[in-house]
Amino acid sequence: MSSSAISDDEGELYNGFGSSPISRNQMRTTKRWSFHNNTRPLMDLPVDANTGGKPRRLSDITGEDGVHKTLNPYSEWGGAQLYSTESGRLFHAGKIIIALAGLPGRGKTHLSVSLTRYLRWLGVKTHSFHLGDYRRATAEDNNLTHDLFVPTPSSKQAHAVREKAVNECLNDILNFFKADKGQVAIYDAVNAIPEFRLELHKKFTELNIQVLFIESLVTDDKIIQKNIEEAARLSPDYTNWDYEKAKKDYSERINALAPYYQPMGTEESQLSYIKFVNFGERIELHNSSYGYLINKVVFYLMNSRIKSGSVFFARCYKNTMDYASDPPLDAEGIQYAKNLTLTLVEHLKYCGKDYIGEGSILRPAELKRELSVDERQPPTGVDGVDKDSLVIWTSVKKRTIATTQFFTKRNIKVRHRIQLSQKNPGIVGSMSESEIEEKYPEFYQQYEQDPYHYRFPRAESYHDLAIKIEPLILEMERMSGDILIIADETILQVFYGYLMSCSCYEIPSLNFKEDEIIEIKFNAYSNSAERIKIKDFANTLNVK
Repeated sequence: MSSSAISDDEGELYNGFGSSPISRNQMRTTKRWSFHNNTRPLMDLPVDANTGGKPRRLSDITGEDGVHKTLNPYSEWGGAQLYSTESGRLFHAGKIIIALAGLPGRGKTHLSVSLTRYLRWLGVKTHSFHLGDYRRATAEDNNLTHDLFVPTPSSKQAHAVREKAVNECLNDILNFFKADKGQVAIYDAVNAIPEFRLELHKKFTELNIQVLFIESLVTDDKIIQKNIEEAARLSPDYTNWDYEKAKKDYSERINALAPYYQPMGTEESQLSYIKFVNFGERIELHNSSYGYLINKVVFYLMNSRIKSGSVFFARCYKNTMDYASDPPLDAEGIQYAKNLTLTLVEHLKYCGKDYIGEGSILRPAELKRELSVDERQPPTGVDGVDKDSLVIWTSVKKRTIATTQFFTKRNIKVRHRIQLSQKNPGIVGSMSESEIEEKYPEFYQQYEQDPYHYRFPRAESYHDLAIKIEPLILEMERMSGDILIIADETILQVFYGYLMSCSCYEIPSLNFKEDEIIEIKFNAYSNSAERIKIKDFANTLNVK
């Protein structure tokens, strides 16, 4: 077949992982670089609502994680997507299935969901397919014996349930590629034996779909025990179960399946696979001749940990201040800093986290455990190695730095990040919406069509912020403890968009109030967001 005859969709398949260049003669969409959608409303402008302009159309933060939402490839993109295509797929990578392997309790669901979140943020049409969802939909209550989970069940009924669940799941994956214009499917299943994995590889490669296996192996019993406890509390398999009974049942499921599981090895030497040991402590690559997209996956895995802490968002004092202004905190700002500190300390203690001390009780760089020889060292000191720790990120503005003064007295680590500077509004920074519409009608109309990607002259867009903070997103993924980010609302909107899998059109409308802290809690299946009201401690005596 000549290159000129290859369709856009076929060309992506022929180019595989991106290792082969795209022919200049290949047919391409004329809308490759289009971001605009005229049906989208005006959502945000970088002006103070008190200046007389029309009020912004803001959306309340509901706490609903969009990571499992089915995306429309023609109108919804991730925050850091570089470009869009009519097919919904990036040109420099083909169709890919990432098949997970590993015993229960090895963090496969967490891995599949976090990878989906990251790839969607990059604008890659990605969806997780959890075999457990299909098993629960297929099996009756009386079928849920441990025989159902082994590769070769002794019961014909259990075998039939397994076959039906697997076939329906794989069929949905194929429909995702064909009908939904999907690019990366993540198949979350045990895939216990080489025969299953080889058959899966053959099935998809015959359809010109690249196959990558990620095997999650855990040698640390503490990690396994923690995953068992989380599954007993949160797994859909144990809804309305007694916790201790659920924990016992899940442990028995692992023990029943363990004798059958065969790690990936010499029998599958022709397959491309990654061994992911102790959730990032060690990574082994096999047949690793990858292109752009899978290299991004590998890079993400190198920065991934099981999360146990939360991410807290707090707006900086006087969020609506002019972009170029950088005054110190006034008396009200100092009180805001005090209220923020005591509210968060009180909340953490209510959650059973007593690691915030007074005065010099805590040494900032003190490690609470020894790091193994093989373990990756965090690139920035020892931030977030311990689950019972707090690190604060601020911009380099004086008022955000000063807001942390009562945390520093408690020896909490504070990091100042230049990437957390607010969105530069350019020439319209001090103007109301009506003034912009009157003075720059053409700019205003373009912004109204797409508030996420449009830049006013000499300004930044939300998309620019998303690209700018990607290193911080990866640093955040490396950390296990709590993080507090104090920044302008525009920065918080973009971070929230990543953690809760918002489309780029939702991000400019997210509403962060100055008297609230937003807490993002990590979960293996989906994240959740909660509001914490900042209390007034103005009349509290002897506040330290």
